[in-house]
Amino acid sequence: MTTIRHDLSGVIASSMCIGCGACELADPTVKVTLHPTKQIFEPESVGGPEAAAVCPAVAVDYAGLQEKLFPGAEQTEFGVVEAVMLAQSTDLERNRRASSGGLIKELLLELLDRDDIDGVIALGHVAGLDFQPRLVTDPDGVDELPGSIYHNLSQPETLRLLEANEGRYVVVAIPCQLEGIYQYVFTHAPHLRDRIAFTVGLLCGWQYSHHALRAISHFKKIPFDEITDIAYRGEGPIGKLRIRTGDEEHAIGRRVDFGYQVAFDRSFNLPRCHVCINHSNFLADIVVGDAWLPATVTSKTGISLLTCRNAEAEATVRRLAADERIVIADVTTAEVEESQKRPVVYGDVAYAYADHLRELGVHTPDLQGPNRPAAQLAPRRQVAKFHRELVRKLALQRAGRYRYLYVRKATVELHRHLMRYIRWFAVRVLRIKSLTGRRREVPKELMKGFR
Repeated sequence: MTTIRHDLSGVIASSMCIGCGACELADPTVKVTLHPTKQIFEPESVGGPEAAAVCPAVAVDYAGLQEKLFPGAEQTEFGVVEAVMLAQSTDLERNRRASSGGLIKELLLELLDRDDIDGVIALGHVAGLDFQPRLVTDPDGVDELPGSIYHNLSQPETLRLLEANEGRYVVVAIPCQLEGIYQYVFTHAPHLRDRIAFTVGLLCGWQYSHHALRAISHFKKIPFDEITDIAYRGEGPIGKLRIRTGDEEHAIGRRVDFGYQVAFDRSFNLPRCHVCINHSNFLADIVVGDAWLPATVTSKTGISLLTCRNAEAEATVRRLAADERIVIADVTTAEVEESQKRPVVYGDVAYAYADHLRELGVHTPDLQGPNRPAAQLAPRRQVAKFHRELVRKLALQRAGRYRYLYVRKATVELHRHLMRYIRWFAVRVLRIKSLTGRRREVPKELMKGFR
């Protein structure tokens, strides 16, 4: 089966929706809602070609979009790159509350202070597990915004806010959300392009279905239907998953808690995440994410990895540094690859898995990014095995058999699980790659200003 482009039938059949909501604005017959069994947001109806034309689960023209957004700039395997830096807020409290280094809120405050920017559109908490894009025009509202949210959401509100408000705005978005936004803008509402003054993109570590939250609630005996709020990070570079039910807070270690490792296993990711080749957020003006590097392993509050894709983004960061609101260190794309890992940066597994799905006749989005020439496709047997396991695990999740997945991780998959910790210790603590000459670490003198 080739990619279905005339409607969203293939997206629904393959569960490839990511919840950006662009289809809702392009085609009024479409509404994206939470599927009761899959526990992901997807269209209730197939819509038509108008919806398919904007859907990131159908196709994304990365080359064309990058040329529109960064005209004339070189498109490397990392996307358009003006500068790469490590950075950290000098505001200790803001840094500790943030997911990684406090950089996004420092950037938003700086941009919001500009006369030519009228507000920020970013996720805000509504109730329970519902987070929706909101318009923030007051600097005091920036620190009230939540940190990174890992579970799947429906987010057409970003486009609705842009439609409803004249002015120029900063948009904060994950990669696939930004794909949907720009595909809608350039095909249906070109006047909105001028309302997007700047985009702050996140380095994305995949979205999770609501089954992940149901599973962790099951393991920890948390009443799922009573959840009033959730925070995935904060209080350090790793932080804890914090789930509130009324006045009670449940704190769960993200690195060592075995239940967390089961519930946030990759099988709980959205299906489209497995074929995503844009974790680096090719379409954002500036990209912010965790700097998972040997040089940052001793950080107590987190350090951000920044990719500036144009001169304005770089100038904004350097202005913050000159004002001593952040500390920075210039690095290279080698740190992007090391932090995100090669298979994610270049799509080694994603491209191979997409090819495998097409061979099986499964609707698969057409995603050919600037990293495709550099990709070293994973062996077919590897992706075939992954698919067989994923199909089985999805069936168990949708049947609510989370305990079986826990037992499986503790037995059949235990060796694979332990090897992740061994590799982490060898690479980030022992710095085995440096000792064997496979990479050059960030010089110590560059890291002196970081906490």
